[in-house]
Amino acid sequence: MVRFLVLTLLQPVLACILLGDQVPAQVSPLEAVHIAEIVTGGVFDSVEPLTDGTEPRYQVLGQVDDTQLKVIIHRTHGRVLAVYELKQGAWKPRYQWPGVRVVAHRGGALLGPPENTLQAIEKAIEVGADLIEIDIRQTRDGHLVLMHDERVDRTTNGSGLVRDFNLEALRDLMIHHEGEEVIRVPTLDEALKVMKGRIDPDLDYKQGDLGDLLRVVRAHDMVEACTLHGNWERCEKVAQLEPGLRIRPSAEFPLQVPTLARTLRPALINFDWHAVSEKGISLAHLHGTEAFVNCLGGADTVSAMKWAIEAGADYIQSDRPDRVIAHLKALGLYRLRPSSHARLGTPLRAPALKYPFR
Repeated sequence: MVRFLVLTLLQPVLACILLGDQVPAQVSPLEAVHIAEIVTGGVFDSVEPLTDGTEPRYQVLGQVDDTQLKVIIHRTHGRVLAVYELKQGAWKPRYQWPGVRVVAHRGGALLGPPENTLQAIEKAIEVGADLIEIDIRQTRDGHLVLMHDERVDRTTNGSGLVRDFNLEALRDLMIHHEGEEVIRVPTLDEALKVMKGRIDPDLDYKQGDLGDLLRVVRAHDMVEACTLHGNWERCEKVAQLEPGLRIRPSAEFPLQVPTLARTLRPALINFDWHAVSEKGISLAHLHGTEAFVNCLGGADTVSAMKWAIEAGADYIQSDRPDRVIAHLKALGLYRLRPSSHARLGTPLRAPALKYPFR
């Protein structure tokens, strides 16, 4: 027993002696190969660590059909940093990590303008958010409007359930705020008009017909620009109706991630703050998805943002996106690449994908 305790206590010391200052990579070379397989559908035959630069990385080499590929993967948490293809003797970027993306929760609920309004959307664009999360409900006469709560009582001068109002009656209500301007409840159609070409919408569809939602999104030609959050059942239905729309279902604990990835094949996995961990984010990357982390409520702090970034978060959602942006700028992690090469899409839904569903 004493011998066992001594050996247990000595393990960290022995590791330091053997490894020096090195920290063992969380992602193995083989796991890096599998990540490259998922995001490209290719076949790979070479993987090696890169020692240049400050971030620990792998370089994975292979091909898709007759095209040579090079995939760069973070060794600690498995994020795909770049995908290159060989064209005319030179490596050309197919994808480059754009930095941590910033999401304005309810349009940036603490930026000043009232939540889920056109004014909030404009403010979030002004401060530099990459996505705007908006909450959507359906009125009695079938119109889609921006409203977080089931009832209008908290945010307007009215009372009652959103679904019991027709649009005309809902538009008569005034949204509470400190200024003198009269602000009305906006429709999803109005919100998408403001966002198109300026910022990506993140749709939290609280209540209503999914077909109606997709009709509005398609009418604005914004399917590929949108992400959608919801429970597993809703995400699955949306993915069946419109495979091009990126879904982000929630994982409640790390070991739920593999099942979620294999079941729904999402583009992103949503982590509420209580569920955020290095293990969960790494598993998301290992299974071909990105990690969407909510720093909200008591976790809407610079400390929580720092921990999420260190854990490998791809997206951080906050009521104060301006603070997230300031922190990312200080770290040099804000908008690193042009948008033309900054989106992975949904690798798990690619027709050529075989792994991990062999």
